[in-house]
Amino acid sequence: MTGENEFEQLDCSAVLADVWLLLDRECDEHSRARIERHLEDCGACFEAYGIEEKIKSLIGRKCGGEHAPAGLRERLSIEIRRTVILTETELVSDRESDD
Repeated sequence: MTGENEFEQLDCSAVLADVWLLLDRECDEHSRARIERHLEDCGACFEAYGIEEKIKSLIGRKCGGEHAPAGLRERLSIEIRRTVILTETELVSDRESDD
């Protein structure tokens, strides 16, 4: 990882923690590039990435056709709305107490 400043350098634990983000395409372009550079330079992380990639593929093949129970989507949607409302209420409350 020569030529990278200290902020750009990733240690193995950080890379391994973000492997699933990379596999699920849930990280931004900059993070993806940093992780991929590390994987190119670090054989141990590259091997771990390969194992995680195989696990993800296996899960997709074996569990891909299963569907969640019908009420789960509605329950999750209600819980997400409740969390957002609580968070917004807490933010408003915090702002009022700062004034």
